[in-house]
Amino acid sequence: MEKTSPKLGRKKLIMIIVAAVLVLAIVGVMLYLFVPVKIAVDIDSVRYVGTDVVVRDAADGQHKEIFKSDGNGGISDKPFKILAFTDTHFDTYKKKGSFTVKYMLENIYMEKPDLVVFVGDVVTSATNRARAKQLAEVMEKLGVYWAAVLGNHEGDNIRSISRKEFVELYASYPHCLISAEEKFTSGGEKVWGNGNTQIDILAADGSIAQTLFFIDSGNEISDEDAKAFGVEKGSYDYVKPSQIKWYSERVATLPEGTRSTMFLHIPFPEYADALNDVPRKVDGTFDYGAVSENGTKALFGGALEGVASPKYNSGLFDAILEGGSTKTVVCGHDHINDFRIVYKGVTLCYNRASGYSSYNAYSKNKARELGQGATVYTVNADGSIEFTDILNRERFDVSEAYKLYK
Repeated sequence: MEKTSPKLGRKKLIMIIVAAVLVLAIVGVMLYLFVPVKIAVDIDSVRYVGTDVVVRDAADGQHKEIFKSDGNGGISDKPFKILAFTDTHFDTYKKKGSFTVKYMLENIYMEKPDLVVFVGDVVTSATNRARAKQLAEVMEKLGVYWAAVLGNHEGDNIRSISRKEFVELYASYPHCLISAEEKFTSGGEKVWGNGNTQIDILAADGSIAQTLFFIDSGNEISDEDAKAFGVEKGSYDYVKPSQIKWYSERVATLPEGTRSTMFLHIPFPEYADALNDVPRKVDGTFDYGAVSENGTKALFGGALEGVASPKYNSGLFDAILEGGSTKTVVCGHDHINDFRIVYKGVTLCYNRASGYSSYNAYSKNKARELGQGATVYTVNADGSIEFTDILNRERFDVSEAYKLYK
């Protein structure tokens, strides 16, 4: 009987091990690509919050009107509360996402908002249809109205649903106020993007207290546009001329003096201009008591990173100034910026980042504590807005979330 050479035996064993590793790797890839990872939330445990907000079609049939009911068929004169989250990044990192949804829900329970807004990069990464549907079902269970703009990471994964599908899915739920319908300018031009939406908040006398504009700021500039505008390929996208025209035309329909707020994910270049012009103290922090020669002043927060705006300036801020209505702009995108700066009469805001899965001030070694939370925008009867910053660590025990970064 022939004996097997020890050398051949070892070779065979190595081949078996290599084959096993390859099989496991292939299985792992298949699981990542095709098995959906859900948000770590028990839908049955989500508590009903409810709302006294009424939603109706505007007279022009092109947008919605919302208002707080006074309980007698009229419109309440009480403040209208908007609770906004950004960069939740509900992705495949389920453990970190569990803290994001936990504190998101707790903030909603505490604030009882009239409207919840997600300022982009909400549901990201691969195989995300299930998570997007889950989020919508959570919001329906809460029974509060909500809206969302798309960020640069929605639809950027090969296994992600498309940006159009995101908006269509969200808009199919009764409490979601984002419009999935295509928009057109007065000249019949199709408006670029998904989810461009106008919502009017009504005051007690039926006038418009505030108009909210939700704008799709895109994700990555097309190669064609990059070449045409002489900017770097793969840089951030920009708000397109058709969107600016649509926005300007909608502003022109508003009664004179109506104030409005714009939500979009990627900050436009003037955010960087404002940051460069804001007065600072010797240590580099904002000097809240000072005003620059151009009238720029800081109201809150700071900047722990630069402004990651488009390399091409499409003129959105110029249109905002020309229209004269929008006095507040809210963005996300740069997770560790939280400033509010008045620039040329417009308050440029970063919503406080909310997600624990993506980079943050602690993971970037910019802070010793976690900075996630949310922002409240309270619309008063006269249309003015008050801002409230929410830090989760000041409301909740975030020690378990903190351990994820150790």
